[in-house]
Amino acid sequence: MTRAWGGEIAVTALLREGVTCMFGMTGGHLQPLQDFAYRAGIDVYQVRHEQAGVHAADAFARITRKPGVCFGTAGPGMLNMATAIHMAYLAHSPIVCLLGGHKTKETDRGSLQEAHAESILSSVTKWTRRCHDVDQASYYIRKAFRDATTPPYGPVALEFPLDSFNTDRTDPADQVAYLAGPWLESDRPALPPDPKLMDVAAAHLAASRRPIIIAGDDVHWDRASTALTAVAEQLRMPVSVRRLARGAVAENSDVVIPAAVRKGLIRDADVVVLLGLDVGYFESFGNWTTQAKFLQVNRNPGQIATHLPTLVELQADSRSFLDALLARAKDFDTATQTRREWMDRVVGERRENRRRRGAVVSEQDATRPIHPGTLARSLAAQWPAGRPVVLDSFTGSAFLSDEIELTNSGQMLDSGLSAAVGHGVGMGVGASIATAEGPVLVLMGDGGMGIGGGDIETAMRLSLPVIYVIYNNSALCAGLEQYCYGKDFRVLGPKARGGFNLTQDVRYDQMYAPLGCHVENIEEPHQLAGVINRAIASGTTSVINVVGTKDVRHPLYDSAYCKEVFWHLPAAEVEPPVRERHIQRHE
Repeated sequence: MTRAWGGEIAVTALLREGVTCMFGMTGGHLQPLQDFAYRAGIDVYQVRHEQAGVHAADAFARITRKPGVCFGTAGPGMLNMATAIHMAYLAHSPIVCLLGGHKTKETDRGSLQEAHAESILSSVTKWTRRCHDVDQASYYIRKAFRDATTPPYGPVALEFPLDSFNTDRTDPADQVAYLAGPWLESDRPALPPDPKLMDVAAAHLAASRRPIIIAGDDVHWDRASTALTAVAEQLRMPVSVRRLARGAVAENSDVVIPAAVRKGLIRDADVVVLLGLDVGYFESFGNWTTQAKFLQVNRNPGQIATHLPTLVELQADSRSFLDALLARAKDFDTATQTRREWMDRVVGERRENRRRRGAVVSEQDATRPIHPGTLARSLAAQWPAGRPVVLDSFTGSAFLSDEIELTNSGQMLDSGLSAAVGHGVGMGVGASIATAEGPVLVLMGDGGMGIGGGDIETAMRLSLPVIYVIYNNSALCAGLEQYCYGKDFRVLGPKARGGFNLTQDVRYDQMYAPLGCHVENIEEPHQLAGVINRAIASGTTSVINVVGTKDVRHPLYDSAYCKEVFWHLPAAEVEPPVRERHIQRHE
């Protein structure tokens, strides 16, 4: 009889699930599993902070469409992971979190690093379990991978208490509820739409004169890019592609609706297809001003927006639905002719949006310190097509997101509904590894650098060609002095201590130069020319410090959602923009 340690049995199960790499930070309570992972040939990437390990696994999952694996030790290790797990949870990223756990027999006795993951992580994972019995290790690992990739995707966490997991060797044959070997030899089956309902949906679309498709994250996970492009172009149906799915239809195509102009097109549409879309905050919860009727297509019935006037509701994966539409293409022969005016309007709106952006170029380029629009245009023009871009700059991200035209879904990664900062450093690591250690652009802010900057050392240690461009405006939130609080944040009183401003002009390039990173300090727009090529040519991790202006109003400030943020302040004391936009308007 061959006996094995619990960590060895768990790693064998990981290998059977196809795990090739994992991200995390060493710690005694998880040492057995980590050590056997090394010995089994799994790439174990050690980070400087457990949060970065989760972010790396998240990026890996989004790009590869395979579960990302992260790990951390008991207590503080698990707690350090919580913020990043929350981000993955809200983004529906399939990640498996392997946690060390305090000894069961020491529970409530003052054990080292005691903390209870099941209660702490219950609201930010699909489930969290503590594996008390080593004979259940393989069962729980298989269940974790299966459930993480069952729609809606999301993180699961599995905690291994040190004593019950690694007290003695055990017989692998004693693993319960587990069939050794790979669970599935092929991809999960498609979920085709009901044929009768599909006929009804196709008939409504064929009769529409002003249709729009709003495509969400599931288009990426369902590998539906080719089918979506064909439907948009062949059936003359313009498409707004959202979030992780951006790039599913190349954004230089005339059928793609830019975010800046979609509000008016939704207003005037007659039929709107919501395809694999979570109708939440980023979609204004579906509170669009429109007389359109909706067709809703989603794998997960729980994501159907029941408050919208819906003609047909289809439970289906995105690709199967689109393929079914293409199979009925002959029904759209008349429709493609009647939609010329609608398609011409989309093209015209795209051109006008480009013209409006171009009109501010001279003004932005003349701004000193550097305007985020100037930086965004330069980066977008230089960045190689299809390579990953990670957004982690509160101010700069809003501009780069508008300027860059994506060509692949899963190309742009951000914090999503979590809206956290500091994720970019770890996500850059994971994105580079997911793409064969290729170049990744990460736009950081100085706020995020304070949270995640330590793991630039990880990227450098792993020889990853990640390019960290830091929009360094010496502020946590740009533009708030002029928008709301007044010079030196006078509204906050004598103890404001500079409000949300940071130490002026920190030289992040000099901080990372001793590690051997390729570094540059950029203070003038002309210095941006060729910066990406120089960074890529260096073949190593790059840190580009861009001295930016903090006197830029973030578009978020003027949104309706910000009224609760500011309207408590006395109208007589705040600056005119916030007084007129959020306070007087609601008094």
